[in-house]
Amino acid sequence: MDKGEATIETGATKSSEGRESKIGRVQAVGYHIPQDIVAEILAKLPAKSLMRFRCVCKTWSSLIRDPFFVKLHQNQSLNKPCKTGLLMSTKHQLFNSHFVFADHEGKQALEEDTISIPKSSNVLGIANGLACIVNDKHRISVYNLSTRESTTIPPPPQEIRFQDRLSFGFDPLANEYKIVKFCAHDKEQFEIFTLGTERWRRINRKHYNFYGGAKWYDFKEAICVKGVIYWMVKSMAESLKINLHSFDVHGEKFQQVAVPGNGLCLFSDVIQIEGCLAVIQDSECGNKFKLKMLQDYHNNVWTHKIIDIPLGPKDVRYPTLAGTLGTGEILILDDHFSGCFRLFYSDMGSKRLRSAKIALPSFFGENKWKRYYANHFSQTGENNGSWLYSASIFSFHHVENILPLKEDG
Repeated sequence: MDKGEATIETGATKSSEGRESKIGRVQAVGYHIPQDIVAEILAKLPAKSLMRFRCVCKTWSSLIRDPFFVKLHQNQSLNKPCKTGLLMSTKHQLFNSHFVFADHEGKQALEEDTISIPKSSNVLGIANGLACIVNDKHRISVYNLSTRESTTIPPPPQEIRFQDRLSFGFDPLANEYKIVKFCAHDKEQFEIFTLGTERWRRINRKHYNFYGGAKWYDFKEAICVKGVIYWMVKSMAESLKINLHSFDVHGEKFQQVAVPGNGLCLFSDVIQIEGCLAVIQDSECGNKFKLKMLQDYHNNVWTHKIIDIPLGPKDVRYPTLAGTLGTGEILILDDHFSGCFRLFYSDMGSKRLRSAKIALPSFFGENKWKRYYANHFSQTGENNGSWLYSASIFSFHHVENILPLKEDG
């Protein structure tokens, strides 16, 4: 071996400070590189570079797939200004749904980084760069948006039916990803699958009879914040009654969350603001939003916040508040688009505003789309005639993740 050529040896070793490490050690003729320094350097690299480095040799591949290093890289990614991800989906059977990305400055990723998912598929949830997807045949898979690896989840013991609720969340305490399946309309059956295991398991249902015998249906998409999945449900018996339900991913407990004041209405929504769940009650003049923020989930402590967006009617008539980014800015979505989709970034302190444009997949074309409800848009015919197509656009905070979803062959 030539002088200066480094080798990597796996296995637990002592670092230069005497600490135990799971990463391994790097040695070379005439010098020694402490393994913790090597790990810190590699952990700062983007996922795409690390995936290329896996091809160098088996040792590098094992190192990058090591659970200790995967967690180290994830922590580094969480501390970086996160990217904005957009999931653009349509119910049209001939067209795929797409993930497109922009960095924290609003610059769009290369076209080759756009990810399409199979036709007639729905995204159950996105957590730390992993997307959980179910197709029209109720087959569930988890897809890593950074590495492009995927894994198919075995079917649950009880067949998935149309009225079943499926959700995806992350447990930060145990560093686990879980899929939750339950049906409140028939004996309240609850099942959970933990990513990395082989089978589903049943939850003891005697603790979760919070539905009170009433029938509910999902009103809006679920959101996972700090290890808790939240979703809004609407009563089938009382058309205007809307509740907020939750599932603690770590403790595996359901409960109904009491929202102070007048509760929820048809125009309410839930987003993540500054690491907390926020309920949007209403907006004034289209640019001032009243929020109720859940500061303490276990003790149900709420605070109030008003966010004033420096947008006028000429900019966006009905803006959508999408949440905060790692930069501390508020992300706002446009209420219409044609050819490209506009994002607005507002600094809550200085109220400075900047914008970016995201190119859309070919399906959306150059015709004009308008928002008709929440995150749902429609494309109309000539002279605002009947709807031609409908689509939905959801934003999320994209965090790079190198968690392996396939075993080494």
